Amino acid sequence: MLDLSGLNKNQLKAVSTDTGPVLVVAGAGTGKTRVLTLRFMYLINTLNFDPTKILAITFTNLAAEQMKKRILNLLNNVRLPWVSTYHSMCLKILREDIDKLGRKKDFFIIDDEDQLSIVKDIFREHNINQQNIKPLKMLQLIGYIKMNQINLSLITSLDQLKPLGIYNFNDLRDVKFAYKMYQSKLIKHNGLDFEDLLILTYELLSKFALVRQKWQNLFQYILVDEFQDTNKIQFEILLLLINPNTKNVFIVGDPDQTIYTWRGAYPAIFKNFLENFPQTEMCILDLNYRSTKSILKTANKLISFNQNRIHKNLLTDNFEGDKPIFNFSHNREEEANFICNKIVDLINQHKCTYGEIAILYRANFLSRFIEQELVNHNIPYRIYGGVKFFQRLEIKDLLAYLKLVVNPHNELALRRVINVPRRGIGKTTIDSIQNYAIQKNISFAEALWLSEKDLDLPWSTNSIRKFLFVINELIKKQQDLNISQMLETIIQMTNYDKHLQSLDFEDRVPNIEELTVAIKEYELQNPHGKIVDYLNEISLYTDNEKNVRNTNGITLMTVHTAKGSEYYAVFVIAFNEGVFPSFKSQDLQEERRIAYVALTRAKKILYLSASQFDNIQGNNMTLSPSRFINEISKSYLEFQQANLINDSYKYTYQPINNHYKVGSIIKHVVFGVGVVISCEKNFITVSFKAPYGVKTLLGDHKAIRKIKN
Repeated sequence: MLDLSGLNKNQLKAVSTDTGPVLVVAGAGTGKTRVLTLRFMYLINTLNFDPTKILAITFTNLAAEQMKKRILNLLNNVRLPWVSTYHSMCLKILREDIDKLGRKKDFFIIDDEDQLSIVKDIFREHNINQQNIKPLKMLQLIGYIKMNQINLSLITSLDQLKPLGIYNFNDLRDVKFAYKMYQSKLIKHNGLDFEDLLILTYELLSKFALVRQKWQNLFQYILVDEFQDTNKIQFEILLLLINPNTKNVFIVGDPDQTIYTWRGAYPAIFKNFLENFPQTEMCILDLNYRSTKSILKTANKLISFNQNRIHKNLLTDNFEGDKPIFNFSHNREEEANFICNKIVDLINQHKCTYGEIAILYRANFLSRFIEQELVNHNIPYRIYGGVKFFQRLEIKDLLAYLKLVVNPHNELALRRVINVPRRGIGKTTIDSIQNYAIQKNISFAEALWLSEKDLDLPWSTNSIRKFLFVINELIKKQQDLNISQMLETIIQMTNYDKHLQSLDFEDRVPNIEELTVAIKEYELQNPHGKIVDYLNEISLYTDNEKNVRNTNGITLMTVHTAKGSEYYAVFVIAFNEGVFPSFKSQDLQEERRIAYVALTRAKKILYLSASQFDNIQGNNMTLSPSRFINEISKSYLEFQQANLINDSYKYTYQPINNHYKVGSIIKHVVFGVGVVISCEKNFITVSFKAPYGVKTLLGDHKAIRKIKN
């Protein structure tokens, strides 16, 4: 007998509801996983479903394995062949029926590396110019085109090109050709990429009624976890798999945690589901078992500003707890120091372990300023889902150049950057230098520098001499430049930023800017410091980093990475306007959902932290706290660093945007044509056609143009 006595009334309703379509809106910390697992058990034990005919869709293989494990802990000797991700489910379907599409059943999956290799072959074989579109960018475009089913032959205007990130018809011609060749090579090699798994499954189920009915009859019941992460084609596949006679589908998700729209998820999917299944039984899980009342009040207040959401207010039987604290420091160093001191208090006074504490941020580059202070306080930490700042490829490359300015015979630094950026110095040349060094009983560096004088050496090529010339020029300039100026000169002389762009690593450029900020901060504190002094400090820092590494360390990660986790204490750092919400975002409501996810990770202690003066990515500026602080309001927060907090803590809005009015017709480069339904401050709320729905946007964003007032 299945024991459901530990469930609250809404959980019990969800687990024991009858067959047919069910939508469970599961708030953060409300026991979603337990409900999903018990529903699976209820289907088997009470409703007598065959476990081999229950399809349970998760979004990661890890989640699928965890669900299987939980079920098997309660049931012995059962097979669960259909607890899987969308992609693994599609793979099984195609293995049986892809021949209906004229494809062979013994296809193999092309992984990311093989995909890129195919694109590079196309560029090389057909002499495609890489100046505007690099192979990796082309591969991303191909994936975007496939997933969004874009017919390139219908593109006739430049506006239609902008969502693709290309801006002229010559590039469009290259994309069309590369797409055609890529598809033909996949077919020739009998390969499918990850997009094909979804696309071909959709094609198969939509075109062949008998095949569709076969799978609908097999899946007696379908459960879907994390429904808010579902993209359009996954949703279409789901609709095709649901048996139209029984409509046995159990959906679990939280629209307030839709934070992956850049991967194709969209909040309107819940509305779309209800439109397809108007008789849906809806269950709202709003009793939170994770957080204190004070934390939930804060999160509820913030998310209430989002429009057109399925309303829910998280409640809890937990104690009231301390109000979340908003700290507004003078600058980022003080912010980091404040956080580290509070962590020490948590360890000493609250008897927390390091593993119960997390520091969350909106973007990866923000980890640098807090990492350094954690090391200074000897607090162990780990970067989850990322790389520690001074261990990142681009940072190590540029530090290697600085080391060569100080010591041009630094062998490790020479080997690291001799061909970075690429300058045609390959393994054969390096092996030749190494072999000569062994024969002459000299170092690799000595052998390399001999090529300046002895032009007869086999490796004394133009590429080698140009590299050594750059190092010599940098050495000459060090007397006239400070450390940050030297770094900027290195970047200019080596075109390092363009090198990153050539690798499609534009997202790493902010890390370079952050390194510049770090060096300028060092210069302010050490006005007479030399390059060698800075490098010595960094060396000590990275050595300390090794000493404080611990699997039980503080967890540092982006909010996106934190989704699904929980911690006794959470610090959300750089909670400044322009950072969180990000100035790069086109959707304020999504930024608010991301913040909501951050707040609801905390169980007992929550800190929101910002700084008044900053040097964000090299730009000196005075910052305001995030507008979300205003929305939460003073009554829900405790304010610290009160000497800095007066009326200036409030976000200062730009002048009211009177360019639009309710009823204005606008066009967005991604979302298409929409109607303005409200104007507030410098934001407009626009209703777009499905699947995009209602979005709040900056009125003067470059992605928008007005069609009609």
